[in-house]
Amino acid sequence: METFWFGAVTLMLAVYVVLDGYDFGVGIVSPLVARTDEERRLVLAAIGPVWSGNEVWLIAAGAVLFLAFPKAYAAGFSGFYLALIIVLWLLMGRGLAIELRGHLDHPLWRQFWDVVFAVTSALLRSCSGPHWATWFAVCR
Repeated sequence: METFWFGAVTLMLAVYVVLDGYDFGVGIVSPLVARTDEERRLVLAAIGPVWSGNEVWLIAAGAVLFLAFPKAYAAGFSGFYLALIIVLWLLMGRGLAIELRGHLDHPLWRQFWDVVFAVTSALLRSCSGPHWATWFAVCR
């Protein structure tokens, strides 16, 4: 039974990495490929229908980890508390940037949220690289 749960958690994390990697890429390259406001709206529309659903895989993986391996969950979440809080804030910043960009019709408002979207996507990508454990160990 442990093998099944391990496979389920691994599958959920793999699906999250693959699907959300597309969103990270769009966020990182958006300042380079989208010059006008219309192009920026098209870039956001490309990930619009799926961006929030991708984080569901991450939440589901955490829930299954808590269900199947509570000791591993407790050790991982308490040991990487700072790292997980940083990732959570970056995910929230990216979501806010996508949602709030169109709320006001002002160029500075849109530009601010475009920068937030690009920066949070780039930082989330840097947190998911092979050096993330070293980076978070230094932060602790």
